[in-house]
Amino acid sequence: MPGDNDHMLLAAARSGDHRSFERLVRNHQARVFSLALRMLGNRADAEDVLQETFIALYKNLDRFQERSKLSTYLYRLAANFSLMKLRQAKAGGARIEPLDAGAEIASTLPTPLERAEAADLRKQLERSLMGLAAAERAVVVLRDVQGIDGREVARVLGISLPAMKSRLHRGREALRRMMLDRTDPEDSP
Repeated sequence: MPGDNDHMLLAAARSGDHRSFERLVRNHQARVFSLALRMLGNRADAEDVLQETFIALYKNLDRFQERSKLSTYLYRLAANFSLMKLRQAKAGGARIEPLDAGAEIASTLPTPLERAEAADLRKQLERSLMGLAAAERAVVVLRDVQGIDGREVARVLGISLPAMKSRLHRGREALRRMMLDRTDPEDSP
């Protein structure tokens, strides 16, 4: 588990051990990237957020007081950088790319037909997720996709637990409506 030795790696990185910092990056980069990719829907922007997140950690190693877990701090940075990119994109027009199978969306369905149906459903869900308001998308991604505890999601986003629950409910309801709206009428009985 990445958090098990974060304290020791942070201490070593603060004293100038670059290998310890590299190890922290390796331990957390997949989840930070996955969060950014799901919030932004664009691999290049997600890579930028990943880089910005770890640069910010490096620059603030001495200021990080470990009152929260390192993963919480990193998620907060990544979520904030992602929200900033979304605001910038809204102002200037953004490009959204579909997520690929390497984006940690597991599919263990046995037949090719089932895999094709699952891929179509995943694409539909990704499009719907990108249709959510940024605040709701952040909560849904952190809670339902990343599997982070609700209290930690609230801490990551700097909101109250009731506000997190409200955004999660609104986001889930909006996703449900969008998914139902996009269902092919021919598939319905």
